Amino acid sequence: MDTTASHRASARDKRKLLVCDSAELTDRQHRIIPLLFKNARQTAIVLRHGGQVYAYLNQCVHMVRRLDCMHDAVFDTEQGHLRCSMHGIVYDPTTGESLSVLCSGEHLESLRSAEIDGQVYLVDKRVRGLIDSSDA
Repeated sequence: MDTTASHRASARDKRKLLVCDSAELTDRQHRIIPLLFKNARQTAIVLRHGGQVYAYLNQCVHMVRRLDCMHDAVFDTEQGHLRCSMHGIVYDPTTGESLSVLCSGEHLESLRSAEIDGQVYLVDKRVRGLIDSSDA
């Protein structure tokens, strides 16, 4: 048995942070996940767009505010873009790139995600789950 490959698989499994069942995340829906990012308390926004799952640190590039800081709706209903609820900065949901002139060329912090066996996970090595929900 290859113990190195086994160790890598074990480390990868420990890194997986369950978001939800795949069926619970339909197109243009999102989940906000409390977590530790580089050992600091943050939230992630995990979304499905065009059938694909994307994940970003839930922090606007314009100001240090959550995209959902004013209200829960983060999708622009007309264009299907992500929109910061504070100042309306708009992002491409597939790349995290700002489409607003004010922050042109800047990107949301992308997080690695994966769909495995009907589940959506964050699999980013910079992310750890919180010990319990009171840590959020």
